[in-house]
Amino acid sequence: AAALGRHGYADVRVKLVLAPAWTTDWMTDSGKAKLEEYGIAAPTGRAGVRTRPVRLGLSVKCPRCSSLNTREVTRFGSTSCKALYQCNDCKEPFDYFKVL
Repeated sequence: AAALGRHGYADVRVKLVLAPAWTTDWMTDSGKAKLEEYGIAAPTGRAGVRTRPVRLGLSVKCPRCSSLNTREVTRFGSTSCKALYQCNDCKEPFDYFKVL
């Protein structure tokens, strides 16, 4: 509000909204395509309400060569909402945007 006031906006109200929590379900197809162009694997599937843990194998497509022959290097990448993967074919590392 202060920054906007300094730029001539006198009547400003800033409202912080913490709920509902952001989810990758809100990402548009265009947004996911832009992530892939940048080299980040976009989330696949939809987030869901879980009543108990479900363990599944995950194939993540390499955004560089489209191979599904990838492996998770670390569960947390540059941020907690991304994991670090590496393509076994082209050997490139890449971020994977988790389904949250």
